[in-house]
Amino acid sequence: MITNFKKQSRKDDVKLLVCIILGFLFLAWFCSPPGNKFIQLCFWGNNTKFFFSKLINGSQASEYIFHRNNAIYLAKMYPDRKTALKEMDKAIASLPSYASDVELKQLYKDRAEIKLFLGDHKGALSDFVNSGSINFNDSFKVAMLFRSVGNYREAMTYCNAMLNQDPNAYAGFACMSNIYISVGRPDIALNVWNLAIDRNKGNSRAYADRALVRKSMGDLSGYNDDVKIAKQYSPGIDLEASIVEDALHPKILTLSVR
Repeated sequence: MITNFKKQSRKDDVKLLVCIILGFLFLAWFCSPPGNKFIQLCFWGNNTKFFFSKLINGSQASEYIFHRNNAIYLAKMYPDRKTALKEMDKAIASLPSYASDVELKQLYKDRAEIKLFLGDHKGALSDFVNSGSINFNDSFKVAMLFRSVGNYREAMTYCNAMLNQDPNAYAGFACMSNIYISVGRPDIALNVWNLAIDRNKGNSRAYADRALVRKSMGDLSGYNDDVKIAKQYSPGIDLEASIVEDALHPKILTLSVR
């Protein structure tokens, strides 16, 4: 009888605790500023989870993950504020001494992505470089960041790196073309797209970008010809779409929580 009473008492305690947690989450969600309420709920859930994990075992092993996840939620909730970067700074500072260099490099890259999303190009470039781990998918962003600060020579090394890995890489040609246009050489940019199309004649995006170069050089006939071909391959193509704009001013933070 006493045993059953104790079991029931524990169940009641658990129910009460669950109700308190849910009540806290609802209150925090309800009182949060206007914005994406689902992300706000995830943010408060992450904080609640960390609070109870610290309360139960006091471990600091996952503290940097908590701060990293908070940074992602905050960047998505408030892209006009710097609170997310403070959380990323805490994530790097709280990384355990026994953690691998790979983990530290990834945190630098994550902070670079958040800085890029928040519009801090110089800070993003610094973190990408400090990560020492720039892969093929990062190369275009890093090249455009170097171009944005006027370091065209360094930017070009990343364009070449992409084309060395994949001779048909659209991003590599777009990278190279954009840099030549930036230094006032649309004639060379045109040759870049000629080469890209020679290697892959079915790439509608290459025709669209070559059309824009031709238009900037006053070749309206060539512009119309390239637009026509681009639409033949991709009838719904957006001629104004810009891989450069997407890289330097991302509309969505693609980082996911862990």
